[in-house]
Amino acid sequence: MEGRSRLSPEREAEIFSTVMRLVRKHGYEKITMQQIATGARTSTATLYRHWNGKPRLVVEAIRHRKPHPLESVDTGSLRGDLLAGVGPMAEAAPDDHDLMAGLQNAARSDADLADAVREVMAAPVTRAVEAVIDRAVERGEIAPDPPGRRFVHELLLAPVALRPMMTGRHPDTEYLTAYIDAVVLPALGVRHRD
Repeated sequence: MEGRSRLSPEREAEIFSTVMRLVRKHGYEKITMQQIATGARTSTATLYRHWNGKPRLVVEAIRHRKPHPLESVDTGSLRGDLLAGVGPMAEAAPDDHDLMAGLQNAARSDADLADAVREVMAAPVTRAVEAVIDRAVERGEIAPDPPGRRFVHELLLAPVALRPMMTGRHPDTEYLTAYIDAVVLPALGVRHRD
């Protein structure tokens, strides 16, 4: 019985691929669980059993594509970790900007989607950022309670989310390096030396 209720990683990937294709084509608000089930050649009951509804399924599909880079980074230095984690975000930003903007807009009026985004996407990023900071504290790079610690999560997302809106350009590696050095590291009490 348990074997029947589980999906193989390959089958999950097929379902997630269908979700992403439909969200990109129609937008989050316009797709239904029935459309996803039809496109993925499964039943709506299977989708609900595994994901409890569209908000969590869509967010899990996005997360499945690529976990946040800070979740697996450990370069041995705070600056190295931040640069290694934020760089891939910048590479993905042009492709993901419209999708994420659409999800954020939909989450404003869909409490279930907002909860799923926080649980599936925001919480792991928060834990990853905390782990990066904790390692820096353990290495003696920063004080145990740096002044900007509680803001770092938002600071890391700001250039990726806001720069396209403000300038029409996505941040590149050079921009992000300067941003980490001028904004994020000082917020953690670090003065970067060239």
